Amino acid sequence: MGYGGVRVTDTEIEVTVADPDDPRPSVVGESRLDVAVDGQLYPTAELADGGYLAWWFEAADSPAPDANATTEWVAAPTRFLAAATLRELWADPTVFDRIANGSV
Repeated sequence: MGYGGVRVTDTEIEVTVADPDDPRPSVVGESRLDVAVDGQLYPTAELADGGYLAWWFEAADSPAPDANATTEWVAAPTRFLAAATLRELWADPTVFDRIANGSV
């Protein structure tokens, strides 16, 4: 018995770190949804360009993704991929720093 599937080869994931005065991502209003990854909730929202965003806060005390306090985001083609990538970066923050600095 065989299984069909789709191979994804060019999945773009963007990690962004901004200064407090830099422009914020443009998100679709009321599109926030907290996504569970490995037992932890991560805030996500739909981007105006059709992708999804997860931001560097725990879901329970998270400001809006476009709030001045929010300065670190992961953008990906799906909510789960954005949240799961954020989870992986939380597990090893040095990787986040290397990606954000363009060292990876």
